[in-house]
This record gives sequence, structure tokens and C-alpha cells, in this order.
Amino acid sequence: MPAFFQRFGDNEVVRVAIIVPVYRQSGLLVEALDTALAQDTDFAYAIVVVNDGCPSDETDRVCREFASAHPQRIYYLRKRNGGLSAARNSGIDFALAAFPELEGVYFLDADNRMQPRLLQRLCDVLQRAGPDIGWAYPDVDKFGFSEFCDTSGPYSPLEHLFRNFCEAGSLVSRRMLDAGLRFDETMLQGSEDWEFWLQGLELGFRGVHVSGAGFRYRRRGESMLVKSERHYRPILEHIRTRHSRLFDVRALMQLEAAMSCRYAVYFPDRDIVSCITDPEDGGEHISKESFTRRLLRASERPEYGRCPGHVVVMDTVLFDYLRAHRLLKAALWTFERIMLQATLVTCSVTFGVTSGERAAAWQSKVSPIGVVIAGVTADAAVHIAAVHAQTLVASARTEVSAPLKFGHEPSKPFHEVRLDLQLRIPGDPPQARSDASGALFRLYEIVAHTWGRGEYGGWRAAQIDRYRCGVAMPCDLYRGVCDLPSVMPVRPGGSARQVALVVDPPRSAAILPALAPFTAYLRDRGWNIHLVGLGWGTLSWPGDTEHLLASIVPFPLSLTTSERATTRREAYLGTPITRIAGDDYAAAVGTLAGFDLVISAENTAAHTLTARLGDLRIETWALLGIADDTAQTAEAVNACAAFEYAYQTIVVLNVHALRLCRALGLPPEKLWRWSEDDGGDADDWRRCPRLLSATAAIRGIAIE
Repeated sequence: MPAFFQRFGDNEVVRVAIIVPVYRQSGLLVEALDTALAQDTDFAYAIVVVNDGCPSDETDRVCREFASAHPQRIYYLRKRNGGLSAARNSGIDFALAAFPELEGVYFLDADNRMQPRLLQRLCDVLQRAGPDIGWAYPDVDKFGFSEFCDTSGPYSPLEHLFRNFCEAGSLVSRRMLDAGLRFDETMLQGSEDWEFWLQGLELGFRGVHVSGAGFRYRRRGESMLVKSERHYRPILEHIRTRHSRLFDVRALMQLEAAMSCRYAVYFPDRDIVSCITDPEDGGEHISKESFTRRLLRASERPEYGRCPGHVVVMDTVLFDYLRAHRLLKAALWTFERIMLQATLVTCSVTFGVTSGERAAAWQSKVSPIGVVIAGVTADAAVHIAAVHAQTLVASARTEVSAPLKFGHEPSKPFHEVRLDLQLRIPGDPPQARSDASGALFRLYEIVAHTWGRGEYGGWRAAQIDRYRCGVAMPCDLYRGVCDLPSVMPVRPGGSARQVALVVDPPRSAAILPALAPFTAYLRDRGWNIHLVGLGWGTLSWPGDTEHLLASIVPFPLSLTTSERATTRREAYLGTPITRIAGDDYAAAVGTLAGFDLVISAENTAAHTLTARLGDLRIETWALLGIADDTAQTAEAVNACAAFEYAYQTIVVLNVHALRLCRALGLPPEKLWRWSEDDGGDADDWRRCPRLLSATAAIRGIAIE
């Protein structure tokens, strides 16, 4: 009787199968099988070796000798060459058929090794896990090119979308395999294990980390992994095409909101930090000392998403004031946008007198490269200060004196951008009690003092791979997935659609009163309307319509370059068209990419974004006929005609705009009317259906 069954008994059933695909590497295979046979477990396991059509007789000989020496313990399969994925799938199918009581499968590559308690530790954790846990993954103790890869911290589905930190050498629960998961056999260049985990993620499964399990990974100068890194881009495109639902930009935003925080807002008047992504959510409130510990840990140990990547300092009274007037989302988004270009962002908020109409506008002053300016401006108080969390940590590790001055970061063209947010809102303005620059310096002092203690500074001496360390940054996710540095957070509204109404700021005071009935019409049907002022100048909105708006986003096309550098002027059949250039184009797309629907209210700059938004599966409408002025309507219709192809729907508000649309040959199936109270006869409207339930039937949306 084989020693294996002497230990477990004749009736012991196999609970785990170790699948070992092999192609060449016969000498290394001996090491791998020896470590697999040496597993110390309290359950029976079997080893399935799959020869993937290797032409080497030596490989076949080694496999046969091991199988002969360990009958009923090592099973040897031979198949036609089909690649690593096909070999693993053959092993999975054999194991499921051969061992009816199988609980899990472990994948061991032929050049890796297992420490004696690896299988037991993984199995114990997987047994204790809930039904949503599909696999247990270990730390990676590398040899050859030696280092330790720390995969600790809670499993993060968000991080797994842009970085594969789960090795193939993991234990997979049978429930994942019974759900139909198999390796993609078309992936011959590597990263097939990443795609396998994403299949599980898409079905609702998650991984669980097992520290110190004993997985030994051979790191060579040339291997399949190294080869896949050279072919990374096409592999990535294949994975994202195969899992388009996971990588939809709005799905990413929902996952980001659930799994991480984007902003750490420090309130010096309360001495606490609020960790939030979307201002409409409550967030997590912690002490500044707790935030400091979280920040320093994130820079040295994995725990993706726990520490926000943007530090913003402002008083609670100003934070609450901006949130009450639906401007907080725009403020945080503007700071995030400018932090991509400047090491430090400071802002003063000025308040003007108004009799009823609300208004907001941004102005800026840019510090040139080579000049480091203190955080406190000479002519105005700093009400808000913002810096990247990693910048704060890097400065805390160096000698910095008050007033706080950050060194130039090579990836950013500016040292500091000073913003001025000018508001005209009725009522008493808030009285901020704290200087934000001074408060930022005090926060820095705490970070620097804490880092100086041995328990934190000592992490730097550990010989580990820190590729997973660092605070969560939106660019980790969005730059690779949709080629955007970030996307403005938009809270999912359940069944309600999130709608961006894009207007030209100089015209907003004139057109928004005319759009109030249309806005109320959409709002009454449960849609959340966000006003976006895309362009230059002051964004104004009537006070009696503010309650209809979920947020107000004044978005100047640039705060760091001139208008001429930011755009170029073109003319389509005599109508001026504004095209956004450079980084501001990506920022504008990122501002709108989180919405379900973007409506351009005769904004020519928005026309130029619609095709890119369509690539991101964002629905786009054009709204025409807002003004009574005949010449303005003609220009608006003509400008829209240049980009008609990118719009799904064109909504006309009056009969004159409808006639112009028909005269310019806009497709009749795209034309929808909202109102017919401005005159015209029945024939004008006969072939243009109302924007009612018919739109829901055509677009698959819920209006009624």
C-alpha cells in the first residue's frame, strides 16, 4: 500500500488536487514535485501532472518515473500542445471527474516550490471563509532574483482591476470551478491567471490573503512572465474587451466609491480628517493622528484604498457652506485636477453681494518653474490648501522648515497654483477661522514627527517588493482603463439617471431661466441634474432653480494656461467652434465621464467631447432652440450639425429650431421635441415625436 494511503487510510477521499502543467523544464520539475509530495496536511490530496505536448523525452521520462513511484498519488496526463491555459484546464477537468469530493485545486508551475505547510494553510483559510470567497492567495517569496512580495492587506477588487497581485500559485475553491471558470486558452503570451481571477470577480467571488503560507516563486531574467510584460498592452486590451462590464467607467466609479476614499479633508477647527470620495456620501471621520498612521503605513505596506491620495485642508464651516450650495463636488474636483500639474494648490474664497441670482467663477495665479513660493499669499488669506498625500510623506522624510515649502516634483510643471473662487450667493458668508496653509504645515509636522519614530522609519530597511505600496490614486485605475487621469466622482443614483447639463458660462444667466421648465421636467421624473459650466467666465444660475440641481460645477477650460493655448478656433460653414486642446481635453472628458447622460445646451466645446464620451458608453443629447434669437438658434443648429454623428438624440425646444434641423439634413430619427407651445402648425411637429415614453422604448431608459 502506498505510504500516502497508509497515512490517511484506504477510505480517505481526495479533497485537494495540485495541478502541475509542464513543458520542458524537466530538471526544475523534479524540485517542484518533491515539494508537492512533501506537503504536511491533515487531508488527502493528489497531484495531477499535465504534459502539454512537450517534445523532450526527458520531460516524459521524469513524469513517468514520478507517477510510477507514487501511484494513486501522482496522476500523469499527456495532451497535444495548447499552451499553459489549456494544460491547466485539462488538469481541472480531470480532477473534477476523478475526485468527486474535491474541494479545491492548487496550481503549481513546474519551476516553483512549495513549503511543507503551504497547502494546509491555504485550505484552512478557504474553509473558514464565506461563500463569496473563491480563492486563497499567498505572499510570494521569490528566489533566483530574490525579494519578498508582500500581498497583505484586505483583498481589493478595485486594485485587482489594474494590477494582478494574486499569483497563479493559489488555492481555488471548487465553487468557482463549478461556476464554469476556466483559463482563457487564447491567451498564449501570459497573464492568463489575472484574467482567470477577473472571471471570478465578475461572478461575485473574491480572494482572501494568507500571510506566510510558504509559496516559493522562481524569478528568472527571462520567463513567461517577463515575456508577458513586454506584450503587456495587447494583453491588457484583450482582458478589458473580454470583461467590458467590469471596466465600464461607471462601474469603476461605483467600485471606487465602495472600496476606497479619494480625498482626505482635514478640518483644523475640529482637528479631524474626513475620508471621502463623493461629497454626497458621509465618509469616515478619524483623528489626524490616525490619518497620519494610515498615511505612513500606506507608503510602506499594501492596503490599497485605505488611505486617500489627496489631502485637502479647510474649515468645517466652509466645507458645509460649499456642500449646502452644491459647489463642494466642483471644488474638490478642481483641486484634484490642478494637483496633477502643481505640487501645492492654495485657494482663497471671496464673496460678493447679490440680490437673487447665484454665480461662481475661478481665477488663478501660477508660480513658474524654478520658483518655490511659501504657502501663504501676501494679499489674501488661504482658505483651502491641497497637496498629494505622497508629496506630504516625501517632504516629511526630508528637512523642511516653516513656512512650508515643497520642492519641485519633476512630473509637474508648476510649484504652486493659487486659486480664487469668487462666489455671489445671498446670505451671510461663512467665517473661516483657520489659515489653511498654517494648518497644512501643522499636519506635516505630525507626519514628520511620527515618521521619525523607529516603528515607522524602520519599514524602509525591509527587503520587500513595494510595488503595491502607496496611497490610492485615481490615475492608477482610470489612466490605464480609459486613458484619463481621473473621473469626477458622481454618486450612483440607483434607478435614477445622473445627467450633466452642459452650458456655456457667459450665456448661463440668459439661458438657464429658459431651461428651467425642461430641467424641472427631467427632475420630476427622478433624474438627478448636475449643472456643468464648460468654458470661461462666470457661471450664473437663478436662485429659484437651485433646488432642481444635484450639483453645480463651474469648469473653466484651463486654470494654468491661456485661453489661446487651451483651445483652437475653427469654423464649420461660418459657425465658430471651440476645440479643447492638451491636458484640458482629458480633464473635460473626465468631468463628464461619470454621468449616465450628457446634454449639451448649445455648448460648442461640449460638441467636441461627444465622440470620446460615446467611446466610454456615455449617452449624449444635444439641446437646441433655447434662445428666441433667430441668429443664435441658426448658429447653434449649424454647430450641432458638424457633430451630429456623435449624438444619440437631438432635442428641439421650438419649431424654428426644428425647421433648421430639417433644412440642414439632420437625421429625422434623432430629432425629438419637448415642447410645441411656441406656435407652428401640426405638420411642423407631425414627424417629430415627443420626448416621452417613446424615448424610453428606443433608448432603453426610464423617463416616465
